[in-house]
Amino acid sequence: MITEDYVSFETAKLLKKKGFDEYYPLWYNLDKPTEGPFFYKEIGWHGHNSYDYNGKRIVSAPTLQMAMKWLREVHNLCIEPYRTACGYLYTISTIPYGSCKCNPKVGGDDEDSGQWTTYEGACESAINYCLTNLI
Repeated sequence: MITEDYVSFETAKLLKKKGFDEYYPLWYNLDKPTEGPFFYKEIGWHGHNSYDYNGKRIVSAPTLQMAMKWLREVHNLCIEPYRTACGYLYTISTIPYGSCKCNPKVGGDDEDSGQWTTYEGACESAINYCLTNLI
């Protein structure tokens, strides 16, 4: 069964810090970062992405694709992961001009090639790069 991949706890906190204000039904508990993400179906949408839910401080946990769409639509940053012979890399470019902001050749989790072993790993890294260096 194919499932969606969600941003990591650290990326969820960065998204919140940078203004991510989209509803998503999965959340991380800020007090227990090793747990989750959890589905909090009872939470009503109030226009911000952190809540005090039954005494728990939580932050939204969007999918990788939702975070990439937010970066594209709100900050005009297009993440383009791609496959190579050794793994996965990504390019980040601006919209509408297409100027390249980042095209790393190393930094991934594969020690031999320096690339990412999964598409999702490259996406997570690209999202983090945008949030820490470009916004």
